[in-house]
Amino acid sequence: MESYADGARFDCLLFDMDDTLYPLSLGINLACRKNIQDYMLHKLQIEESQVPKMCLDLYKEYGTTMAGLKLLGYDFDYDDFHACVHGTLPYEKLKPDPVLRQLLLSLPQRKIIFTNSDKAHAARVLEKLGLEDCFEGIICFETLNPPTEQAANEQKNADEADTDGGSREGFDDPAPPRGILCKPSLESMEAVIEIAKLDAKRTVFFDDSARNIAAGKAAGFHTVIVCQPGLSSCALCN
Repeated sequence: MESYADGARFDCLLFDMDDTLYPLSLGINLACRKNIQDYMLHKLQIEESQVPKMCLDLYKEYGTTMAGLKLLGYDFDYDDFHACVHGTLPYEKLKPDPVLRQLLLSLPQRKIIFTNSDKAHAARVLEKLGLEDCFEGIICFETLNPPTEQAANEQKNADEADTDGGSREGFDDPAPPRGILCKPSLESMEAVIEIAKLDAKRTVFFDDSARNIAAGKAAGFHTVIVCQPGLSSCALCN
C-alpha cells in the first residue's frame, strides 16, 4: 500500500471494512452468518432446513442476505435486523492495530470507509481496531438506504404525480418491494462517487471480495484486492 503514498496520482483511498481491515481468521464473518441464520429462523419463521442454503443463495445473488430477503417480500425492521445480527458478535477478538494505524495516518489522500454494514457496527469495529480517527467518513448501510419515511414521501410524491391526469392501470396493485442498495451493485459504486464527490479515476478501492472489486473497476476505480490475513500484513494484488 506504500505505493499509493504519492498523492500526485490518487486523491482518495476507499476501504472496505470487514475482513479487509482485520483478518478473516478472527471469525467475525462466521459469527455474523450464524446470527443472520438465527434471525431467519426465529424472527422470519423460515423453515430450518431451508435457512443455510437460502442464506448463502441470497448473499450470492443480491450482495447481502438482507437485501435478498427484502426483495423476496419479507417484512422486517432494518434496525432490528442489524441489532440481532451484530449485537452478539465477538468484538473482543478485534485488537488495536498500530501498524495499520501508522500506515493509514502516513498516507496523504482522503481515506473513506465503504461498508454494507450499519453505522453502529462500523463505529464499533473501528474503535476496537484503534482506527476511528483515521478516516474522513463512513459510507454505510444508512448512507445508501435513507430512512423509510423519506423513501415513503418520495413514493407518495411520485404517486401523486402519476394520478394528476386520472387513474392509471394497476393503481391498486401493491408497490414492489424497495431494493436495498449495497455492494457489489454498480449503482452502489456510483452512489458513493456522488456522495463523497470522488473522481473515480483518482480513487483506489480496497476490498477482499472479487465481485466487489469487479464492480469497482466497472465504476472506474483503481482497485486492489486484499489478500488474507489482512490489510496490514498481506501482499496487495492489483
